[in-house]
Amino acid sequence: MNDLEAKTQLEKSGQFKVIERLNPPAVYQSGSPNTPRIGIVLDTETTGLDTNKDKIIELGFVAFEYDAGSGFIYRILHSYGGFEDPGEPLQDIIKQVTGINDDMLKGQHLDDDEIHTWLAKSDLIIAHNAAFDRQMLERRMQITAQTNWACTFNDINWQDEGITSLKLDYIAYKLGYFFEGHRALNDAQATLHLLSQPLPESGKLAMAELLNHARFKSRRFFAMGAPFDKKDDLKARGYRWMADFSYTDSYGKSKQGVWSIATNEENIEAEQQWLTEKIYAGKKALFTFKDITAVNRYSAQEFSADT
Repeated sequence: MNDLEAKTQLEKSGQFKVIERLNPPAVYQSGSPNTPRIGIVLDTETTGLDTNKDKIIELGFVAFEYDAGSGFIYRILHSYGGFEDPGEPLQDIIKQVTGINDDMLKGQHLDDDEIHTWLAKSDLIIAHNAAFDRQMLERRMQITAQTNWACTFNDINWQDEGITSLKLDYIAYKLGYFFEGHRALNDAQATLHLLSQPLPESGKLAMAELLNHARFKSRRFFAMGAPFDKKDDLKARGYRWMADFSYTDSYGKSKQGVWSIATNEENIEAEQQWLTEKIYAGKKALFTFKDITAVNRYSAQEFSADT
């Protein structure tokens, strides 16, 4: 009995679910796309989770060809994985999670020329937690602050697809495969693979859903000077507190901290009205906003006071 027959037999009993190790293919869809684009799925491993000060220790990416209309993924164009010495010892927790140690990093440098070449070719950069990876990379490679980004963590409604955890390895399990995680290239390959799959409830192609969401325009509101007693209303509506946000109030005083939310284009007018009436209660509305597209979504630019 070969592996496929064994898998079929086990699943036929209804007592087992068999998942396969990911062996990334060189081609996902044969032929040529009608509207060809180049995408890059990437992942970083870092010295910590602070996007303002921690450093990249590993970068992995997969460049691929896709069709902008259908979302079908075609050829793998290039893969890269590389280490970088952060110039300081790794914390034990980072060693445990990633399997990377100081000896593996000693004297290593990312190949900036190779990475930059493919970033410059790309129409879209994708990460599973783009708000983290993008902001880490923007400090390291300026080009990543000027490109379109999308996020498999946020830009697909996994809850509607019956997937309750957004961890990459769990999504992979629910889609029928597994991989060795927490290494940059492995995670990038696993993320690309999920984009090639139909979603379990809707049957829609994951890449098509990602592209659809990435094309939406949104607006991020900053409720500056919101009354303290309105914090529960803001929190209940989905606003989050941004402690590091700095701005100057109407009296010319420097302030820090603001409640913020991103709203889809069709809800912008309603959100402005809610802020004016509910939060500022007819007083001068101090909120400001920034319009968001794939160019600045998930970037540090999205969360700055500079509009």
